[in-house]
Amino acid sequence: MHVAVDPGTLTSGLTLLTGSNGSGKSTAARALSARVARAELLSAESQQAFYEAELAHDDSNFQEAVDAGTTVGALLGEGARAHALVQAFRLEALWQRGYRLLSTGEARKTLLLAAVLRDPPLLVLDDPFEGLDASSCGELAQAILQAAAHAPVVVVGTFVPASVPFPLEALREVIVIADRTVSFRGSAHEWSARARLGKREHPSPPVHVGSFFDAPDPRVPLVDLVRGRVAYGEQVVFSDLDFRVMPGEHTLVQGPNGSGKSTLLEMISGDHPQAYANELSLFGRRRGTGETVWDIKKNVGVVSSRLHRDYRVAGSVEEVLLSGLFDSIGVYVAPEPSHRTRARAWLAWLELGIDAGAPFRELSFGQQRLVLIARAAIKVPPLVIMDEPTAGLDDDNRARVLELVASLCTQQKSTVLFVTHREDERAFWAERIGGARLVLGAT
Repeated sequence: MHVAVDPGTLTSGLTLLTGSNGSGKSTAARALSARVARAELLSAESQQAFYEAELAHDDSNFQEAVDAGTTVGALLGEGARAHALVQAFRLEALWQRGYRLLSTGEARKTLLLAAVLRDPPLLVLDDPFEGLDASSCGELAQAILQAAAHAPVVVVGTFVPASVPFPLEALREVIVIADRTVSFRGSAHEWSARARLGKREHPSPPVHVGSFFDAPDPRVPLVDLVRGRVAYGEQVVFSDLDFRVMPGEHTLVQGPNGSGKSTLLEMISGDHPQAYANELSLFGRRRGTGETVWDIKKNVGVVSSRLHRDYRVAGSVEEVLLSGLFDSIGVYVAPEPSHRTRARAWLAWLELGIDAGAPFRELSFGQQRLVLIARAAIKVPPLVIMDEPTAGLDDDNRARVLELVASLCTQQKSTVLFVTHREDERAFWAERIGGARLVLGAT
């Protein structure tokens, strides 16, 4: 594929590089940044590489406490305290926190500011707004415009004109990638005039294939947290939190970055150790009374940025889907023919145009996310946790996922906990689901 932007033509200003999932836009962004000395690329892949480097330097075995990774202060340097984005991104309170204890949004903001501080000759930002709350998105958009006044900045994402977080007149150029070629290159207003925003029909999600479970007892809470509290040293994430979820009580979880949304959901899915320090009952059983983590996981389907980051084993798309039946990362038992039939029904619903044997790690970020969403729902479990599931998805696939959410919420097998920072998805929740809301971090 040809690089979408010739680095020799780059001048100060803001370029938008967009396209659908799997179009090749991230490949173009990587190729461009590789051709410019000292260019900075921030993407899901670069964040994953940083996280794996932090894991490689884990010193937990050589010290009494768990190694939480490099602190925010060490990553940014003492001189960064005066930068306007430190206050705008609320990073001062995180100065001594290890990188591996940051929320998805906090980690993204930290690495982005670190890249800005290095004053690169080219800054390439692949999906920089995903995982950020509304306030942080606004501050980041302003910071990007300021950076673009002094150096070339390329912002990559699955944008349509209505979703661009900048004034269209602030864009020097828009480049659209389709099927790994440039399908459009021109001004923002030309792009806006030619954009076709029509929606297409999707096949119904195969929830009808059936659940592995009987309908839950409507009298037994799926989740019952009493005066919940999570803290890292003196840093309190949340406290005095009462949260009960009955079968069929679908809940939208809201709050700014760092308010504890993902932490709460990880306690519920069995992935957070502070669950044992709390009065928490799941599926009618108190945590810490002899149950294993697998007793919890068998009842839960999860998709989240953390799961996406941690799904690092090699395997095919079909194996990733099948792993949702066994609550594992990877498949370690022989699947039955009916399991493979179920997996292929979910793959057909995704309409990715790929073979079941395609390597999962060679898919684009958005395609991987779609596969992980299907993995979360494949057994139609009593509880489905969707923590910002549509991150990195184009509008068409975002609509596909919301159709799945609606389908899960209207049958009698699954209860959905849903996290999003997007206003349009909150509107969808109000109009189509009408379920409960839990707001964390409210003053």
